Amino acid sequence: MRRKNNAIYIDLENIPSGLDLKMLFEELTLKHNDSPEEENIFVIKMACGNSKSIKKLEKQLAEYNFTIRDTPSITTNFKNRADLIISLEALETIIINTPVIDRYVFITSDSDFTVIMEALRKYGKEVYLVTKEMVSDKPIFNNCCDEILIIESFMPKPKSEDVKESAGPKTKREEKSDPAHTRKMDRMVEDLMKKVVESFDPDAWQLVSYVGVKFHQMDKSRMIERSSYRSLGNLLSKLEADKFIQRKLNEKGHPEIRKAQ
Repeated sequence: MRRKNNAIYIDLENIPSGLDLKMLFEELTLKHNDSPEEENIFVIKMACGNSKSIKKLEKQLAEYNFTIRDTPSITTNFKNRADLIISLEALETIIINTPVIDRYVFITSDSDFTVIMEALRKYGKEVYLVTKEMVSDKPIFNNCCDEILIIESFMPKPKSEDVKESAGPKTKREEKSDPAHTRKMDRMVEDLMKKVVESFDPDAWQLVSYVGVKFHQMDKSRMIERSSYRSLGNLLSKLEADKFIQRKLNEKGHPEIRKAQ
Protein backbone atom coordinates (compact mmCIF):
# COMPACT_ATOMS: atom_id res chain seq x y z
CA MET A 1 0.00 0.00 0.00
CA ARG A 2 1.49 3.34 -1.08
CA ARG A 3 0.98 6.31 1.23
CA LYS A 4 -0.29 9.60 -0.14
CA ASN A 5 0.29 12.37 2.38
CA ASN A 6 -2.43 15.02 2.52
CA ALA A 7 -2.46 18.44 4.17
CA ILE A 8 -5.91 19.92 4.78
CA TYR A 9 -6.54 23.57 5.68
CA ILE A 10 -9.90 25.09 6.66
CA ASP A 11 -10.69 28.79 6.42
CA LEU A 12 -13.45 28.73 9.03
CA GLU A 13 -14.92 32.17 8.30
CA ASN A 14 -15.52 31.47 4.62
CA ILE A 15 -17.37 28.15 4.80
CA PRO A 16 -20.89 27.14 5.93
CA SER A 17 -21.20 26.03 9.55
CA GLY A 18 -23.11 22.92 8.41
CA LEU A 19 -20.02 21.25 6.94
CA ASP A 20 -19.80 17.57 7.91
CA LEU A 21 -16.11 16.69 8.16
CA LYS A 22 -16.86 12.96 8.31
CA MET A 23 -18.51 13.09 4.88
CA LEU A 24 -15.62 15.10 3.46
CA PHE A 25 -12.90 12.83 4.84
CA GLU A 26 -14.73 9.76 3.54
CA GLU A 27 -14.92 11.32 0.06
CA LEU A 28 -11.23 12.21 0.03
CA THR A 29 -10.21 8.82 1.41
CA LEU A 30 -12.33 6.56 -0.77
CA LYS A 31 -12.84 8.31 -4.11
CA HIS A 32 -9.70 10.25 -4.93
CA ASN A 33 -6.91 7.71 -5.33
CA ASP A 34 -4.70 7.22 -8.37
CA SER A 35 -4.79 3.45 -7.83
CA PRO A 36 -6.39 0.89 -5.47
CA GLU A 37 -2.99 0.46 -3.78
CA GLU A 38 -2.90 4.11 -2.72
CA GLU A 39 -3.84 5.10 0.84
CA ASN A 40 -4.62 8.71 1.75
CA ILE A 41 -3.07 9.80 5.05
CA PHE A 42 -3.95 13.21 6.51
CA VAL A 43 -0.69 14.25 8.13
CA ILE A 44 -1.46 17.96 8.53
CA LYS A 45 -4.89 19.26 9.60
CA MET A 46 -5.25 22.94 10.39
CA ALA A 47 -8.22 25.29 10.83
CA CYS A 48 -8.10 29.08 11.19
CA GLY A 49 -10.79 31.58 12.12
CA ASN A 50 -12.07 33.88 14.83
CA SER A 51 -13.51 32.50 18.05
CA LYS A 52 -17.10 32.68 16.76
CA SER A 53 -16.37 30.63 13.63
CA ILE A 54 -14.27 28.13 15.61
CA LYS A 55 -17.19 27.49 17.97
CA LYS A 56 -19.42 26.30 15.09
CA LEU A 57 -17.12 23.41 14.16
CA GLU A 58 -15.11 23.02 17.36
CA LYS A 59 -16.40 19.55 18.26
CA GLN A 60 -15.74 18.12 14.80
CA LEU A 61 -12.31 19.74 14.62
CA ALA A 62 -11.38 18.20 17.96
CA GLU A 63 -12.59 14.76 16.88
CA TYR A 64 -10.32 14.89 13.82
CA ASN A 65 -7.41 16.29 15.84
CA PHE A 66 -7.12 19.57 13.92
CA THR A 67 -4.68 22.24 14.97
CA ILE A 68 -6.90 25.27 15.61
CA ARG A 69 -5.61 28.84 15.27
CA ASP A 70 -7.68 31.72 16.60
CA THR A 71 -7.28 34.66 14.19
CA PRO A 72 -9.09 37.68 15.65
CA SER A 73 -10.06 40.61 13.45
CA ILE A 74 -7.36 43.24 13.00
CA THR A 75 -9.40 45.88 11.14
CA THR A 76 -12.73 47.62 11.61
CA ASN A 77 -14.24 45.65 8.70
CA PHE A 78 -13.47 42.35 10.49
CA LYS A 79 -10.56 41.36 8.25
CA ASN A 80 -8.26 38.80 9.86
CA ARG A 81 -5.08 37.03 8.78
CA ALA A 82 -6.39 33.47 8.32
CA ASP A 83 -5.48 33.43 4.63
CA LEU A 84 -1.94 34.65 5.33
CA ILE A 85 -1.37 32.22 8.21
CA ILE A 86 -2.62 29.20 6.26
CA SER A 87 -0.66 30.21 3.15
CA LEU A 88 2.59 30.53 5.11
CA GLU A 89 1.98 27.22 6.88
CA ALA A 90 1.48 25.48 3.53
CA LEU A 91 4.54 27.15 2.00
CA GLU A 92 6.64 26.11 4.99
CA THR A 93 5.92 22.44 4.24
CA ILE A 94 7.63 22.91 0.87
CA ILE A 95 10.70 24.43 2.53
CA ILE A 96 11.00 21.87 5.33
CA ASN A 97 9.77 18.99 3.13
CA THR A 98 9.26 16.69 6.13
CA PRO A 99 6.86 15.04 5.83
CA VAL A 100 6.61 15.29 2.05
CA ILE A 101 3.08 16.42 1.17
CA ASP A 102 1.56 15.00 -2.02
CA ARG A 103 -1.84 16.71 -1.94
CA TYR A 104 -3.03 19.98 -0.42
CA VAL A 105 -6.73 20.49 0.30
CA PHE A 106 -8.06 24.00 0.93
CA ILE A 107 -11.60 24.48 2.25
CA THR A 108 -12.55 28.07 1.56
CA SER A 109 -14.45 30.44 -0.71
CA ASP A 110 -11.79 33.14 -0.48
CA SER A 111 -9.93 33.76 -3.74
CA ASP A 112 -6.91 35.06 -1.78
CA PHE A 113 -5.88 31.42 -1.38
CA THR A 114 -5.33 31.07 -5.12
CA VAL A 115 -1.87 32.61 -4.68
CA ILE A 116 -0.56 29.78 -2.50
CA MET A 117 -2.50 27.19 -4.53
CA GLU A 118 -0.77 28.33 -7.71
CA ALA A 119 2.62 28.31 -5.97
CA LEU A 120 2.14 24.74 -4.72
CA ARG A 121 1.26 23.50 -8.20
CA LYS A 122 4.46 25.12 -9.47
CA TYR A 123 6.32 22.71 -7.20
CA GLY A 124 4.45 19.75 -8.68
CA LYS A 125 1.95 19.35 -5.85
CA GLU A 126 -1.65 18.24 -6.27
CA VAL A 127 -4.11 20.89 -5.08
CA TYR A 128 -7.78 20.40 -4.21
CA LEU A 129 -10.31 23.11 -3.42
CA VAL A 130 -13.52 22.53 -1.49
CA THR A 131 -15.75 25.56 -1.99
CA LYS A 132 -19.31 26.82 -2.34
CA GLU A 133 -21.14 25.94 -5.54
CA MET A 134 -21.92 29.60 -6.26
CA VAL A 135 -18.20 30.40 -6.70
CA SER A 136 -16.93 27.01 -7.93
CA ASP A 137 -16.97 28.04 -11.59
CA LYS A 138 -14.80 31.13 -11.11
CA PRO A 139 -11.96 31.02 -13.66
CA ILE A 140 -9.44 31.99 -10.97
CA PHE A 141 -10.32 28.85 -8.99
CA ASN A 142 -10.38 26.54 -12.01
CA ASN A 143 -6.99 27.79 -13.17
CA CYS A 144 -5.07 27.16 -9.94
CA CYS A 145 -6.14 23.72 -8.72
CA ASP A 146 -6.48 20.13 -9.91
CA GLU A 147 -9.91 19.33 -8.50
CA ILE A 148 -12.84 21.30 -7.11
CA LEU A 149 -15.31 19.70 -4.72
CA ILE A 150 -18.63 21.35 -3.86
CA ILE A 151 -18.96 22.04 -0.16
CA GLU A 152 -22.75 21.66 -0.20
CA SER A 153 -22.20 17.98 -1.05
CA PHE A 154 -20.80 17.52 2.45
CA MET A 155 -23.65 19.14 4.33
CA PRO A 156 -26.30 16.71 5.64
CA LYS A 157 -29.94 17.48 4.91
CA PRO A 158 -31.95 19.11 7.71
CA LYS A 159 -33.96 16.61 9.72
CA SER A 160 -37.20 18.20 8.51
CA GLU A 161 -36.30 17.20 4.94
CA ASP A 162 -35.59 13.62 6.02
CA VAL A 163 -39.01 13.44 7.65
CA LYS A 164 -40.68 14.66 4.46
CA GLU A 165 -38.84 12.08 2.37
CA SER A 166 -39.79 9.22 4.70
CA ALA A 167 -43.44 10.29 4.64
CA GLY A 168 -43.86 9.07 1.08
CA PRO A 169 -42.79 9.52 -2.54
CA LYS A 170 -42.52 13.05 -3.85
CA THR A 171 -44.59 14.35 -6.71
CA LYS A 172 -42.85 15.30 -9.94
CA ARG A 173 -43.09 18.95 -9.02
CA GLU A 174 -41.41 18.34 -5.64
CA GLU A 175 -38.57 16.39 -7.24
CA LYS A 176 -37.55 19.36 -9.38
CA SER A 177 -35.10 21.26 -7.23
CA ASP A 178 -34.22 24.10 -9.61
CA PRO A 179 -34.98 23.51 -13.31
CA ALA A 180 -33.39 26.79 -14.40
CA HIS A 181 -30.14 25.93 -12.64
CA THR A 182 -30.13 22.43 -14.16
CA ARG A 183 -30.70 23.81 -17.66
CA LYS A 184 -27.82 26.22 -17.12
CA MET A 185 -25.56 23.32 -16.09
CA ASP A 186 -26.70 21.35 -19.16
CA ARG A 187 -25.78 24.20 -21.51
CA MET A 188 -22.42 24.72 -19.83
CA VAL A 189 -21.35 21.06 -20.04
CA GLU A 190 -22.59 20.78 -23.63
CA ASP A 191 -20.56 23.84 -24.65
CA LEU A 192 -17.55 22.53 -22.75
CA MET A 193 -17.65 19.13 -24.44
CA LYS A 194 -18.04 20.77 -27.85
CA LYS A 195 -14.89 22.80 -27.19
CA VAL A 196 -13.03 19.61 -26.22
CA VAL A 197 -14.16 17.79 -29.36
CA GLU A 198 -13.30 20.75 -31.59
CA SER A 199 -9.77 20.84 -30.15
CA PHE A 200 -9.01 17.45 -31.77
CA ASP A 201 -8.06 16.70 -35.37
CA PRO A 202 -11.50 16.47 -37.07
CA ASP A 203 -10.43 13.40 -39.06
CA ALA A 204 -8.96 11.47 -36.13
CA TRP A 205 -10.92 9.18 -33.82
CA GLN A 206 -10.30 9.71 -30.09
CA LEU A 207 -10.73 7.19 -27.29
CA VAL A 208 -13.69 8.14 -25.09
CA SER A 209 -11.48 7.60 -22.03
CA TYR A 210 -9.04 10.22 -23.34
CA VAL A 211 -11.90 12.60 -24.15
CA GLY A 212 -13.10 12.14 -20.57
CA VAL A 213 -9.68 13.08 -19.20
CA LYS A 214 -9.56 16.26 -21.32
CA PHE A 215 -13.14 17.12 -20.35
CA HIS A 216 -12.38 16.74 -16.64
CA GLN A 217 -9.37 19.03 -17.00
CA MET A 218 -11.86 21.69 -18.11
CA ASP A 219 -14.64 20.71 -15.68
CA LYS A 220 -12.78 20.66 -12.38
CA SER A 221 -15.88 21.47 -10.34
CA ARG A 222 -17.69 18.48 -11.90
CA MET A 223 -20.59 20.47 -13.33
CA ILE A 224 -21.66 17.36 -15.22
CA GLU A 225 -22.68 15.73 -11.93
CA ARG A 226 -24.97 18.68 -11.23
CA SER A 227 -26.49 18.63 -14.71
CA SER A 228 -29.32 16.40 -15.91
CA TYR A 229 -26.77 14.24 -17.76
CA ARG A 230 -24.97 13.08 -14.60
CA SER A 231 -22.38 11.14 -16.62
CA LEU A 232 -20.11 11.50 -19.64
CA GLY A 233 -21.91 8.69 -21.48
CA ASN A 234 -25.28 10.45 -21.31
CA LEU A 235 -23.73 13.70 -22.51
CA LEU A 236 -22.07 11.99 -25.47
CA SER A 237 -25.36 10.28 -26.36
CA LYS A 238 -27.04 13.68 -26.52
CA LEU A 239 -24.32 15.12 -28.76
CA GLU A 240 -24.53 12.04 -30.99
CA ALA A 241 -28.32 12.46 -31.27
CA ASP A 242 -27.71 16.11 -32.21
CA LYS A 243 -25.29 14.85 -34.91
CA PHE A 244 -22.42 16.81 -33.39
CA ILE A 245 -20.26 13.70 -32.87
CA GLN A 246 -19.93 10.19 -34.29
CA ARG A 247 -19.23 7.11 -32.18
CA LYS A 248 -17.80 3.68 -32.95
CA LEU A 249 -15.88 0.79 -31.36
CA ASN A 250 -12.28 0.33 -32.46
CA GLU A 251 -10.67 -3.02 -33.29
CA LYS A 252 -10.06 -3.66 -29.57
CA GLY A 253 -13.67 -2.94 -28.70
CA HIS A 254 -12.93 0.42 -27.09
CA PRO A 255 -15.37 3.29 -27.77
CA GLU A 256 -14.10 6.23 -29.81
CA ILE A 257 -15.60 9.51 -31.01
CA ARG A 258 -14.87 12.29 -33.46
CA LYS A 259 -16.70 15.38 -34.65
CA ALA A 260 -19.45 14.51 -37.11
CA GLN A 261 -18.33 14.82 -40.73
